[in-house]
Amino acid sequence: MPSAIVKGATGQPGPVAYPGGITTGIFNDLNFVIPDYIAGLIHKYGNSSYLFIQMILGNDSVQTVNTQTNTFSHFETGRIFGSGLVAANVTGVNASQVINITLKSPDSYNNGATGTQSPFLLKQIVKIRSNGRKFRVTNITRTAGAFVVEATPIGAYALITGTTGTQLNAGEGLEIVGNQLAGEASTSMGTMQSKLYRYDNTATVVRATTTSSDLAGMNKTQIDFGGSNYEPFLAVKQMNTVMMADIEDAVFDGVPYANTSDIGTIGLTPEVVSRGSQVDYIVGGIQPGDFQNLTNVLDSNGGPAEYHGLQDLLQRQDINNALFGLYPNGALSYGSVGFSAEAATSYGFKAFATDTFQFYFHRYKGISAQPKYGYTPTQGDYRANWGMFIPQGMTQDAKDGETRPYFQFVYQQNPDIPAGQRIYSWSLGYTQPTKTSTASNEYDQISYVGSRVTASEQFLLFLGLIS
Repeated sequence: MPSAIVKGATGQPGPVAYPGGITTGIFNDLNFVIPDYIAGLIHKYGNSSYLFIQMILGNDSVQTVNTQTNTFSHFETGRIFGSGLVAANVTGVNASQVINITLKSPDSYNNGATGTQSPFLLKQIVKIRSNGRKFRVTNITRTAGAFVVEATPIGAYALITGTTGTQLNAGEGLEIVGNQLAGEASTSMGTMQSKLYRYDNTATVVRATTTSSDLAGMNKTQIDFGGSNYEPFLAVKQMNTVMMADIEDAVFDGVPYANTSDIGTIGLTPEVVSRGSQVDYIVGGIQPGDFQNLTNVLDSNGGPAEYHGLQDLLQRQDINNALFGLYPNGALSYGSVGFSAEAATSYGFKAFATDTFQFYFHRYKGISAQPKYGYTPTQGDYRANWGMFIPQGMTQDAKDGETRPYFQFVYQQNPDIPAGQRIYSWSLGYTQPTKTSTASNEYDQISYVGSRVTASEQFLLFLGLIS
């Protein structure tokens, strides 16, 4: 009896109809960074690009923006409770005495030196930082930049700095804790609402082009490009490498555009300089205490448990000497960095855990002249002994609740570009006619890219100073 055909000839896979035509953007492997391809892509492009690492970890986004200005936004809220600083010494303070405190400018006001937005309200309970003593706000004189708070102690003690003496010192911290003594016959009080902040950025346009002529002759090269000719392999790989470095530089350092008619982008580093944190250390003499200062700032600003630490080689060497030399056993590990320990190693990370934080150090070549450009600066180097700590994990938009990474490469979706593509490529593989009848080909890439920095106070610059 002959065997039966259980499943015979089928029309799939077969050709696909594209009524609107097809572009060659689908051939760019940087648009398809998925787990199945990661090993091959690392082998092809290496692990020195932080942009590439962010692609692997899924910390980028292609977004459709209904605007002609290349602008995208996100929203954040301030802290739950506010605080203020004492502007001038208050002297002659005795137990149970009501005193008047002037709030220091600009530290005590949400709108800085303008000095009209203060977190202090009538009936609030406020705590003195140096001794924990509390008082009730019983009156406020709202003079711009110099609010005067009438402070009534709620215990039989003096509202002073420390535990002895008769003076409340300038610079003393005053911390609002809410209306803790409302009482059963209480009435309504003023409203205290965390301020909603909107942060905008723009996508700059990055482009690269490769033009070749006499294509047939050029492809007679004696070099084996893996079964392919020059353009589909070496030229495309080179252009992708250049585009990654170009996009990285644009996103990290920003592209100023105040003096041009084009649109640039703010950049990660300018955002952190403006709204983030900073800790300094002495070059060549970094101490464990310097790193503890760093974790203290991160903890104070509510930083998450994991951080990427991007460093130039000089800082990496200082860190190795100071930390990894002190803790040779048990403190070092190759953490997840979003995936397995083996992946962390292949991505170029080295981990260190302390003070409830896990740090993944990455020697980042993109900021140094020697590995990137091949020369040693002699007239100064703005990225020498430089490091940035970038929080990992997800955070929510304060307005719409959308969850995003703290730092995100944002690619703007152009209406004419296929959906979901970071880099749009065209003309590859089609020989173009010219007036001289020379066989020529032009391959172009373009990307609309910017960055989103959420909770910037949890980012930190770690900078080495020459003593």
